[in-house]
Amino acid sequence: MASIKDVAKRAGCSVTLVSRVINHQPGVSEEKRQIIEAAIKELGYTQNMLARSLVLKKTNTIGVVLDTLCEEYFFPLIEGIEDQIDKSGYDVLFCSARNSTRKKNNYISYFMKNRVDGIIIYGSKLDDMDLIRRLVNAGFPFALIENDVGTLNANNILLNNEYGSALAVDHLFECGCRNICYVAGESTMQAAQRRQAGFVEAMKRHGISEKELLILDSGWTEEQGYGTFKNFLKKYGRKNLPDAFYFGSDQTAFGGMKALTEAGISVPDEVMLVGFDDDKPRHHDFSYMPLTTIRQPLEEMGRAAVDILLDELNGKSTGKKKVMYYPTLVVRETTR
Repeated sequence: MASIKDVAKRAGCSVTLVSRVINHQPGVSEEKRQIIEAAIKELGYTQNMLARSLVLKKTNTIGVVLDTLCEEYFFPLIEGIEDQIDKSGYDVLFCSARNSTRKKNNYISYFMKNRVDGIIIYGSKLDDMDLIRRLVNAGFPFALIENDVGTLNANNILLNNEYGSALAVDHLFECGCRNICYVAGESTMQAAQRRQAGFVEAMKRHGISEKELLILDSGWTEEQGYGTFKNFLKKYGRKNLPDAFYFGSDQTAFGGMKALTEAGISVPDEVMLVGFDDDKPRHHDFSYMPLTTIRQPLEEMGRAAVDILLDELNGKSTGKKKVMYYPTLVVRETTR
């Protein structure tokens, strides 16, 4: 492999002059620049980007850590991040933490060793707060999507989950429902906690006291939703169904829909369903009804994270930014 010294020898000039051409710096005549560029092409020279980044202390790369890269739900977020970074001339490196705080910590530690200029992190795991504080204390540039870090000095792109729950409850009341059961998601997720809090407040606003509320604990997967509803129907029976179920995630809703249909319960005639996320079923062994849901603007949130982080990296920011996004209601066939 040709080195920068080989290029300088072929072009009959100093290594410094070659370096200026490679890095698009002034101080080189047009004639000499053409000679050096010809030598680079003849020798097939490629720059050692790792060595360059160590010298310049800049990689022109953004690291992105997601809980997973395998679920279709995250594709709009990934697309928004990719498109916006591509416009800037930076490169992007995606990593999947597989819902593990330990893996997330490992990726972030790797990135902080001059591997990237800044980091984007998606997720609302409560266990992530320690690694977020570590980034803040180190002064490393990053933007966080979804997890509200409160008074910590960090770039924060947020979704108003409470507002999303209010949209769901208000819609169900408009449909004539009064007895609404909330199916809670992962308690280790800040988003799940805030969606539940939003449900409670919305129901109180409609005159339903907190002690009257029915809340089922579940997870955020279809399997967990299915199991939760199998147990619910076994315990309460068909005659004691609420008017509607509002789910903390669409995946849980798909599991609940399957269990209700297997029990011969008609949706939306006997019970209405609303989910959260505007996600798609992971499995294809059942004919799922189009689900009324709360949609997150993931692509826009991804673009905003890139813009805020690049402004900081390029010295255009006057301080850390917190941006709030609001979800929207998407009405489909599981509500009337």
